[in-house]
Amino acid sequence: MVEFCLRAAGLKKPDAVADFEEFLEDNCELLTGLPLQTLLDTGAQKLVALLYHPGTAKLPQLVSCGAWLCEAADASLLSGRSSEARHLFLQGAQILGFMASQHGHEDEFSPLHNHLKRLQERLPDYQFRPEEEPKILAFLSL
Repeated sequence: MVEFCLRAAGLKKPDAVADFEEFLEDNCELLTGLPLQTLLDTGAQKLVALLYHPGTAKLPQLVSCGAWLCEAADASLLSGRSSEARHLFLQGAQILGFMASQHGHEDEFSPLHNHLKRLQERLPDYQFRPEEEPKILAFLSL
């Protein structure tokens, strides 16, 4: 969905990256329950601790947070902020990997499998150090 919006914005305005960042800002709270800056400033482990409580877990919200962090990583990468992009991608991968490890066998989480595969394919774009890649791939593996 975000890729489609980015393409559509790119057809209408010359600065597609700025439009993408604006889209993320404007829609983050609707889909994750958190303002974008709060999401970006909160570590993956803290988000899991806040949203993953047995009996009261907000699973869709937590998955949305992980996916949104990965999309924010793309925006940072497109803007030339490589270090920030790697940090955000890692945070998103940690959350999505946790969710896959806990619920990956459940039918309603089957779309997460394909998403993790796409993230694995995008990993080289972020140019992580060679010693970091196995750790990130472990998050993205089922």
